[in-house]
Amino acid sequence: MNAFDVIRKIQMKMNDPAFAAKFNNASSIVNNTPGLQQEIMRIAQMSSEKDQAAAIARLPKQARDAVQEIINLLNG
Repeated sequence: MNAFDVIRKIQMKMNDPAFAAKFNNASSIVNNTPGLQQEIMRIAQMSSEKDQAAAIARLPKQARDAVQEIINLLNG
């Protein structure tokens, strides 16, 4: 999935209030961590779940939890 697809998917799902609340909470953590937005886009574009998991594991705990929440929301 490329960056444009990710953005389009987020926009479509933001109509769901539960998704929007969870996504906004996780994204606030991402926005407050320098460089994390770019890292999330890189992780989201990985086709292998194994590679995604390894990249997420290298993040600090709070960032890791936020990224995992965003990925779960997008895949759910």
